Amino acid sequence: MIEYLELTIKNLTYRKMRTFLTLLGIVIGITAIVALVSIGAGMTKSVNAQFDRLGADKIFVASMVAGGGSGEGLRDKDLRRIEKLPGVKAVIPVVTLIAGSEFKGEEKALPITGVPAKEAEKVFSDAQAFRILNGRWIVSGDRKKATIGYNIYNDFYRVKVSVGDKIEIQGNEIEVIGIFADTGDNNQNSRIFMDFDYLREIMNKGDEITSMVVRLDDVSKAEAVSIRIKEALEKNHDTSSFVVLTSEQLVKQITDSFKVIQVVFGGIAAVSLIVGGVGIANTMIMNVLERTKEIGIMKATGARGSHILKMIVVESGIIGLIGGSIGIVIGYLISLGINIAAERFLGANVLTTAVTPALAGFALSFSFVVGIISGVYPAYRASKLDPVVALRS
Repeated sequence: MIEYLELTIKNLTYRKMRTFLTLLGIVIGITAIVALVSIGAGMTKSVNAQFDRLGADKIFVASMVAGGGSGEGLRDKDLRRIEKLPGVKAVIPVVTLIAGSEFKGEEKALPITGVPAKEAEKVFSDAQAFRILNGRWIVSGDRKKATIGYNIYNDFYRVKVSVGDKIEIQGNEIEVIGIFADTGDNNQNSRIFMDFDYLREIMNKGDEITSMVVRLDDVSKAEAVSIRIKEALEKNHDTSSFVVLTSEQLVKQITDSFKVIQVVFGGIAAVSLIVGGVGIANTMIMNVLERTKEIGIMKATGARGSHILKMIVVESGIIGLIGGSIGIVIGYLISLGINIAAERFLGANVLTTAVTPALAGFALSFSFVVGIISGVYPAYRASKLDPVVALRS
């Protein structure tokens, strides 16, 4: 084996430019695989971290009427029905909408979330890691008050919004009493939070509910309680008008979509790797043609066809390994660059990447296998050379 490695190194350094161009195809393919697949891996890691913050003791119920579902949306009567179910500790209703706003003479459409003031801090601190940068949360009795997301404070309007400022919404002046720190989620950073009942009142939403957060008595019964909630809602709603998901189901749904993205990205990148494999095969065929006399001498002095075959296969496999190793390093650097750029321009944790040991191991193994497969045909041809004919060439 040592002899094969020595011969491989000698042959690879003999034609440096050809070796470089051959490696380039593998490097590009592996770089693409590592960089693209790391995006899906990073997002999956981020979602799992979010799940740890969410906790398994919550079930999420959302109205799908506005999203294309049919039938009536969720109402207060649905909330009361769910509250009475066994295993339910509490139900927190949420209403989300977009309303016209005016601040310092500038008019803009403003995303708003309404949540019961007495539950606001508990729900959003636990579920989405909201932290106060300045001021305070809305509390019971805060009818014409709001806590705003970081983007609303920082750059939503031409003028920065401060605690104590007033934003006009639907003709009502709403006082800003708190500002959230950057959550890393542009969607959450770009909305304001008001008292649930007051928001429905000024927006004429009656008893409409957009979604509900159901807290459980016993985490182990999450699946059973989610089934009870579905059965309770199905009595008055089309199944397409709502969705019920446990924390675990929600995370699985998201991570499954990321896995699909990983497969698609990996498939696209694999095309480059296959092209690199063709390059290895072409290089090895050229090597065999150029080294015909050398192979003839080896056979004439006792080398078997199997020895020649192993030598060529090892050589092509090492080309795959070297290209794969370089590709992993470059892919990792690109992954770091994506993280830095995303954090700077999109906010922390909006887009994350992760080059896991499993991904690096797969990429290296894949490049090695591609290299070996690419070398099989040239190696077979070399092993079948007639030493007499080879020496005459």
